[in-house]
Amino acid sequence: MSRTGKNVVFLLGAGRSGTTLLYKLLSIHRSVSYLNNYQNRYPQFNFTAFLQRILNQFPEYKRTTWFKKHGGAYFDQRRKWLQSIVPTPSEAESVYVRCGIPTFRTDDFLVQPHVAQCLINKFESVRRISGGEVLLSKRTANNRRIPILKQIFPDAKYIHLVRDGRSVAYSLLRVAWWNDHILYWTGKTPRQMVAEGSNSLVLAAQNWVEEMHSLEKGMDLLEDHQLLQVRYDDLLKNPQQQLQRMLDFMEISLPHEAKFWEIVNSLKLAPREDAWTWNWSDAELKMVMDVQRDTLQRWGFEIT
Repeated sequence: MSRTGKNVVFLLGAGRSGTTLLYKLLSIHRSVSYLNNYQNRYPQFNFTAFLQRILNQFPEYKRTTWFKKHGGAYFDQRRKWLQSIVPTPSEAESVYVRCGIPTFRTDDFLVQPHVAQCLINKFESVRRISGGEVLLSKRTANNRRIPILKQIFPDAKYIHLVRDGRSVAYSLLRVAWWNDHILYWTGKTPRQMVAEGSNSLVLAAQNWVEEMHSLEKGMDLLEDHQLLQVRYDDLLKNPQQQLQRMLDFMEISLPHEAKFWEIVNSLKLAPREDAWTWNWSDAELKMVMDVQRDTLQRWGFEIT
């Protein structure tokens, strides 16, 4: 990797947009390196990336430990210990923190040379030790850190996974971490805000709007060739076409690796009807639309 970050790809997307699924899908490919759960726990030790190189020799373990039986990639509870010891793609915020990257970006934050070099060295070391062509990093906080990442890796590429904000809001209220997760745009948790009188559904709807606004501001800084937009629904409808499109964008030299596609096909990804369409009352849908309508329209989602 050169200092410009030509071998670095960041995966962006609002929380609950399917980024965990896509992160794991792309990381199945032996040419894609990633920050794993060992780096998250021990960010000072780069040699743990060698476990990825070993795992590439047994790709079937990626299928059995990264995904549920029916293809789901998100584990809302602790995995069995035999699964947890297998290196798994991680957001690895501790890597960013160790290098001095703030989780909650402030407009006056200036990237110091030692901060930039720390992250450059870390990414390159992980990529080289694990044997990948590119280093892929998925971290929700990166949605609002694009200005920082652009300074450190001016030629890095970005894949943005976009999902309907109504589906995102519905999903957020059903994950264990949501109520005690600090909302960066308020500095409080949903539990605290509900106690102060806020509506939990409105908060989930607003969170998607805030995430998309941060993404829009950051992506305005990127050149057209640096950014690939992918629709979550399109990924489920035609995973082979969309994944091929992404591998080509990442400039992977062996995009037709048979084992990669075999595992992808085994997941049997397929579109599903959005649960909010039959679970929300008219009043609940109105609350969400009052918050999300403009953003949904701007991103081309159907408004009924």
